[in-house]
Amino acid sequence: MREVIERVIDVFRGLGNELRRTGWFVDGPESTRWWGGAGSPDEVVITAILVQQTRWEVVGEVLDRLRVLGLNKIERIAETSPEALADIIKGVNYRFTKAVRLVKLARSIVSVGGLEGLRSMSNVRDFLLNQDGVGEETADSIMLFALNIPSLPISQYTKRVFSRVLGIDLGNGYSSWKGFLEEVLPRDLYIYKLVHASVVTIGKQYCLPQKPLCNQCPLRGVCKYAVR
Repeated sequence: MREVIERVIDVFRGLGNELRRTGWFVDGPESTRWWGGAGSPDEVVITAILVQQTRWEVVGEVLDRLRVLGLNKIERIAETSPEALADIIKGVNYRFTKAVRLVKLARSIVSVGGLEGLRSMSNVRDFLLNQDGVGEETADSIMLFALNIPSLPISQYTKRVFSRVLGIDLGNGYSSWKGFLEEVLPRDLYIYKLVHASVVTIGKQYCLPQKPLCNQCPLRGVCKYAVR
């Protein structure tokens, strides 16, 4: 199993250009640029909420507007009314709900000392999961890409790609996949970020739910599904 995982990671290491084309930027282990070119941890948190059920292209345009207004910082979001924020983030799906949730999240983060205070907490994940609109994948994404805490996000792409590559079925449960992958993967910031970016990219472009493009997939040489 670990030999296969190492081969998978080797494939992922060679996907830099392809990852960039899909909005992921391979960089140093602590860089926030992995997350759609985010310029700061604040931008990771903000866009992690905005991107839910919204295309990255739209979120990028909204982030540019927030930057111009100086609202790409958690502290500034916390000082903004949900009504004003909803008007600024036009184009994002469910913008009124997300504006309320983002302002509440920002105020909660400020109340614990900002992102540095949040990062130092022993129960970061529980804190995030207690916030409206923050599910497990969003919480783990914020921890990994904004706070540089090695906590692997599990997406539908993660489950589909690894179930096919490894020939295993762990069901659809988030915790079962998270526990398994964090056990077999090196606990390393760079590897976790690379794995998440790669499975999302491969899941969107090749490892489709129906009629996967196995002959074109970078993982075809190591994937059990592809060589059936």
